[in-house]
Amino acid sequence: MQVFLSHRENEEGKKYALALREELAILGVDTIIASHLIHPGADWAQELLEHLKESSALLCIASRGYTDSAWCQQEIGWAIGRNTPALWIRYDSAEHSTGFLKSKQDFIPSEPLDEAEIARGVGTWLAMEPRTREETRASLLRALTFSSTYQQTRDIADVLATLDSLTDDELKQIDDAAVSNRQVREAFFSGITVTEWLHRKLNKSAKRDWTWNLPVAVHQRRRGGRASRRDPR
Repeated sequence: MQVFLSHRENEEGKKYALALREELAILGVDTIIASHLIHPGADWAQELLEHLKESSALLCIASRGYTDSAWCQQEIGWAIGRNTPALWIRYDSAEHSTGFLKSKQDFIPSEPLDEAEIARGVGTWLAMEPRTREETRASLLRALTFSSTYQQTRDIADVLATLDSLTDDELKQIDDAAVSNRQVREAFFSGITVTEWLHRKLNKSAKRDWTWNLPVAVHQRRRGGRASRRDPR
């Protein structure tokens, strides 16, 4: 799946967008950063609209000055007009959602510089948003199948665990990934394999608002802990 990263065209906005792009790729989510794709001399507005049309959701990277950007506000307006899901990520405490997004709860990271946490929160939102739910499930399972590190496996499992349930076929995809991929088979959570942990989690999951159903690692950070991304298993 593909999401559009709406950000302020300054050093800070670009830094956050690029960092989030890298972390979302771990979850199998592709991203569009318009400034990296629109060539000199191109019709900027038309190209921007085309990229927005191709995106399943819009992520508002609300760093300092985001609400003052006319382009960012137009991107939000276009997404709302097409009923494209949009999430306001409050990187700066002064940047509150505006317009039609005011009625939606902002995603407020506990640590704006922890892009891994933010990406998992975004993945959770995408997985629970009705308009992106099915596409997100497929992307997560595909990313799990080809996971290249134990940490990537755990990151993907964190988001999968927020789903209400998985079909028998989807559970089989997880089990097949463990058989074919050592990075899935030998990844552990709390002393048990990730696959067993997922089976237990999904058997107990229930519908809840996405902000209260964030990945375990996110809640650990909110309590002051910090899980290492370099932990071998």
